[in-house]
Amino acid sequence: MEFRESELGRLLAAAHGYQVLSAEGRSLGVIEHLRYAQHADHPDELVVRLRNRLWARRRSLSFAAVRAVDPDLQRVVLRLSAEEANASPQA
Repeated sequence: MEFRESELGRLLAAAHGYQVLSAEGRSLGVIEHLRYAQHADHPDELVVRLRNRLWARRRSLSFAAVRAVDPDLQRVVLRLSAEEANASPQA
């Protein structure tokens, strides 16, 4: 399902704590907060707390990395693979 930027932005505004999934469906962590700088209708970046068994890190993902938001399941699906998300800049 494809969303327009404004619709994704509206859905993301209420997505604090939503689970973040990679493009292949792997659970990566949760949305910690959003950063707005240049756009009023959508965030510029999502700060995601990535987890595995040994560590928890924060990564900054661009708005363009978001494929879909499912408010019913409280999930955000990325266009990025798990490896790409883990390699994104630290927040």
